[in-house]
Amino acid sequence: MPTLYIQEQGVMVRKRDNQVLITKEGQTLHEVPLAKIDQVVLMGRGVQLSTALLIDLLERGIPVTFTNQHGSRHYATLTAGPSRFGDLRMRQMRFVGAPDRALRLAKDIVRAKLTNQRRLLAATGWPAAATAIVQIDAALTAASNAPHVDILRGHEGAAAAAYFGAWRVSLPAVWGFGGRAFYPPPDPINAMLSFGYTLALHDVITAVQITGLDTYLGVFHVIEPGRPSLALDLLEEFRPLIVDRLVIDLVRTNAIGREHFHRPQERPDAVYLNDVGRTLLVQRYESMLQTKVRLPGGEQTLLRRVILLQAQAIARIVRGEQEQYTGFSLNN
Repeated sequence: MPTLYIQEQGVMVRKRDNQVLITKEGQTLHEVPLAKIDQVVLMGRGVQLSTALLIDLLERGIPVTFTNQHGSRHYATLTAGPSRFGDLRMRQMRFVGAPDRALRLAKDIVRAKLTNQRRLLAATGWPAAATAIVQIDAALTAASNAPHVDILRGHEGAAAAAYFGAWRVSLPAVWGFGGRAFYPPPDPINAMLSFGYTLALHDVITAVQITGLDTYLGVFHVIEPGRPSLALDLLEEFRPLIVDRLVIDLVRTNAIGREHFHRPQERPDAVYLNDVGRTLLVQRYESMLQTKVRLPGGEQTLLRRVILLQAQAIARIVRGEQEQYTGFSLNN
């Protein structure tokens, strides 16, 4: 159990000996050995965490992440302070402030995302995929020549419109997918995408923090207070690689249905996964990250470790030890 997800409201999470104890109204629901946990994700305001357990988790280097109850919004990830990474942080600040270097990395990040988008579309066999792939290829070419990050964002946006346009005309109409939309998600497909991206963001933030990089100093996403821009940058290539692939598989295999979603009374315009749906997606997500993949050099490793390897590659670029960032792709 690399990641412990806690979504039931009204529970207390505390430490007993070397166990994480989850109780509700005096009844023990779960007991998990600390040694088996790599990360903890608390979903919703109704989950209480004891200070003793929080300190123990941080001392062990286990990140603690907080999200909303639907898992669609990331609030914060707590880790022990990266006190030994001062030099890397200073290099990162200079790197982000150097337009040419930052733009080069941003282009590599966009190239990685668009490459994975076209690969996933090609694997679907959708009739609409061919046209979308042509448009994505055009965006790839234009992105490589973008003189400024704002223009680069425009090309990435054009590719996204073509990509999700293929989804719109290819997915069964019963899912009501009219295109990518969020805050709030208006249909089940967007609900799954938003939830899945939040799950992936947890793992990306953890990987970035392990390397010592500042998650808030990115090169592609706008730097704003409270926005983990670098983590969002790294997330881009993993959106189609992990989450989009997972959602398409769930729909195609009929593993998920309308019964896994609900519309909150206070937000009738929103659609979210219910408890059963979130549990299903978490299980499938974790299973996917535990699959073995082959690295370019031939080595096999877990897909979850690839996220860390990619974060380490960015750290090498920031330190001047590597010139180009190469995205990771699966063989479809």
